[in-house]
Amino acid sequence: MSTTIADLLERNKATSPSHVPLPSLGDFGPNGSTPVPKTMIITCCDPRCIPEKFFNLKDSEVIVARNAGGNVRHALRDIHIIDTLFSLDELAIIHHTDCGTLHFSEETIRSSVKSWSDEAYWSEIDGTVYGANADLEESVREDVAWVHAHPTIREGLKKGTQGYVFDIKTGKVEKVNPK
Repeated sequence: MSTTIADLLERNKATSPSHVPLPSLGDFGPNGSTPVPKTMIITCCDPRCIPEKFFNLKDSEVIVARNAGGNVRHALRDIHIIDTLFSLDELAIIHHTDCGTLHFSEETIRSSVKSWSDEAYWSEIDGTVYGANADLEESVREDVAWVHAHPTIREGLKKGTQGYVFDIKTGKVEKVNPK
């Protein structure tokens, strides 16, 4: 049986009494007690792709933003906000093997969304890029190239942007080099 929101809230009741307060934004930086995170990871929201686990991350060590497919285009707002707050040095784009985006086409998703949507919204649905991928490494290369070419991403962060693939079977993270 799938975990429900009610299940999660019950778990929270059990864990919240032992919660250790997390740092406020004022605690970060040169005058604070917590180092400023300088690395941001953009990755997939798939529950098998957990950078906190496969990199053994500590709380507040890096920023992790997730979306379906780990598509950097859908994380642009997050990148702008976090870079403004923390002046990032590095951006890691991490896709993973057996990603759902490798198992559907743009048309499959469009048809599905249209099946429950009013026809008045179909032109918007047709114009939406859902991020279907046919080649995992190529999708990482395209995301890195997109960052490097984007006019609103800071030059210093562009230089620190790299792409990777996480293998869900071996646990290894491998760099994807540009062609």
